[in-house]
Amino acid sequence: MENKDSKPAADPRPRAAVFRGRDTLGKNHEQSILNILRMVCSDAIRSPDFGERLQMIKKLFYKRDFDGIFLQPENLPVYTAQYVPRRALCYYEIFTTPELQQILQKRPTVYCLGAGSGSELLGISAASCQALEGGADTPITIHSQDYADWSPILDSLEAAIRYKWGIEEKHISYKFSVGDLLCITPEIEAQIAQSQLVTVMFVFNELFSDKINVMNFVKAMVKNLRKGSHFLLVDSAGSFSSVKVGNRDYMSYMFFDLLSQHFTPVVSQDSRWFRHSQGLDYPLGIENMRYFLRLYQKK
Repeated sequence: MENKDSKPAADPRPRAAVFRGRDTLGKNHEQSILNILRMVCSDAIRSPDFGERLQMIKKLFYKRDFDGIFLQPENLPVYTAQYVPRRALCYYEIFTTPELQQILQKRPTVYCLGAGSGSELLGISAASCQALEGGADTPITIHSQDYADWSPILDSLEAAIRYKWGIEEKHISYKFSVGDLLCITPEIEAQIAQSQLVTVMFVFNELFSDKINVMNFVKAMVKNLRKGSHFLLVDSAGSFSSVKVGNRDYMSYMFFDLLSQHFTPVVSQDSRWFRHSQGLDYPLGIENMRYFLRLYQKK
C-alpha cells in the first residue's frame, strides 16, 4: 500500500547543465574543453590498439597519405583523441579575441572547411558562450565540412557539449557536410556565399600542396564570399605551409595578401604561439602550437 506521506524517489539520472553564458565553462575554461574530449574519446584512448594505430597514423602523415588516415573509420576516434585537444584549445583562444567575438555576437553562419575532426566545433562552441550572452532570436550556426564522414565523432561532441554546457538549438545550430575541397562543387560555392565567416584552419598544408588546387580555391573565395563577410586562415607558421610556384616557395597567406582589391586584412600575424595552461588533466600529452593567422573581410 502506498504511503501518502512518502516523498517521490529522486531521479538518479544526472541532469543536463543549464547554459550560463561566459560562466558556462567554469573557472578553468581549458579544462572544461578537455572534459568534453574525455567524455567523447575515453573508449578510443582505452582501446588496446590505441598506441599502435596512432603510430600508424603518424607514419601515414609522413608519407602524406591522407586517404589512408581519414578514409578508415577506425582511425578517426584515435585522431580526434590525439590531435583535437591542442587545436580546440588554440581555436578557443583565437575566437575569444575581440575581432572574432564581434563576429560571433552577430550570430553568423560559420562554414568550417576541412573541420571534420571537431576542433573547430569544440573551440568555437566554447568561445561562443561569451558571445551568446544577452540572448538572441537566431542561433550561431557552425557548419563543419570535410571530405571524410566524421559524423559519428561530431554527433558525439555535439551531444557532450549540449549536455555539459547546456547549449541548446536556440544558442548554436550544428551542421555537417561531406565534400572534397580539391574539387570545388556548386554546393561548396553556395555554402561559402551563405556564410558570414569561412574558416580554413590547418588545411592548406594537408590539401593544397599543388598550386593548381590553391588557385582554384582562391578563385572560389573571391567569386563566392559576399561583401562584408570574413575569411579566417590559420596554419602552421613553419615551412610546412609553403606552396611552390616556379622556383619559389610562398606562404599560403601570401595568395590572399596579394588580393588587396578583394580582401581587407583585419588581423595579420605571421607567427603566434599558443601555449596551454599548466596542470591540465588529460590522458595524453598536449603540445603547444606556433601558427600564422589572417582574418580578412571581403570588399
